[in-house]
Amino acid sequence: MCGYRSFLGSVRLARMKVLVGVDGSSNSLATVTFVGRLLSVERDKLVLAYVSPPVPFLGDEQLDPGVAARAQGALSGAVFDEAVIRLPEAWQPRAERLELTGSPGASLLEAADERGVDLVAVGFRGTGLFERFLLGSVSRAVVHSARVPVLVVKTAGGHGSEKIAGTPDGTFRVLAAYDGSEFGERIAALVGQVSWPDGARGWVISVVPPMFVHHLPDWLQPIQRDADVQAMAEAWQKEYEQQLAQAVDDLQRFQTGLPEIFRATEAIVAQGNPGEQILGMITRQKIDLAVVGSRGQSAVERLLIGSTSARIVSEAPCSVLIAR
Repeated sequence: MCGYRSFLGSVRLARMKVLVGVDGSSNSLATVTFVGRLLSVERDKLVLAYVSPPVPFLGDEQLDPGVAARAQGALSGAVFDEAVIRLPEAWQPRAERLELTGSPGASLLEAADERGVDLVAVGFRGTGLFERFLLGSVSRAVVHSARVPVLVVKTAGGHGSEKIAGTPDGTFRVLAAYDGSEFGERIAALVGQVSWPDGARGWVISVVPPMFVHHLPDWLQPIQRDADVQAMAEAWQKEYEQQLAQAVDDLQRFQTGLPEIFRATEAIVAQGNPGEQILGMITRQKIDLAVVGSRGQSAVERLLIGSTSARIVSEAPCSVLIAR
């Protein structure tokens, strides 16, 4: 445990290099605002990446290259200027501007690899249930294929709105979901790198699946009166209670290795479906950011993020940080 905490302490001193995809849309601008709240201007590095659209064709002829270059330069400059003013004032002269070409999703992923960033941030509008199930193509490509953690920033409201979904007041509220695997260390390392806003509050949750997925059918109930069956049921119950107790101990150890904002609240061990329990906690606590783990390491595995993580990304009304 001492080595684990020493490791986390060293991580918190490391610089965080973040790549944010911007395109001038309200949700990308909200992403810039969101990320600006989580970085230290003295320690971290921020890269704003814009994928310039291809040169248009006019009939059978391509636009004059000189005219096209000036137009693209003006457009990218306007997008970057609009994004930069959404940052805290101290960040505005420090944010790097990176203009890319090609497919937006592929270009962002390639830039993330080439720049060696620690986190990629993308945004999408998730105002309704149906929309929350449909990540935009760029966000989807980054979520499923990035080699590093991904922050998906969700926005709410009507057209042109840049309100960050899930923010009821000035208190920034975070939930870290722990599943008892090696991802606990990765989640702890990631949240340890973030510069949390003053007054932020954090919660931790772990979910233990129910002992029985379904209720026993009525016709099976009499069998429970058999002595052997009853003994087996009692053994199962004891084993399950031990599993719950172990989950509590594991979650408390996980909690002690997190930044201080996570240690002031009660660690929650819930029973039931992990996705449902985490989403319920997000709703009850009005969470702004949920931190979950994704098991994908290889190219194929990254295309299939865990079912619980995928559900949280799709259905949560708040932004989601995916640890890898």
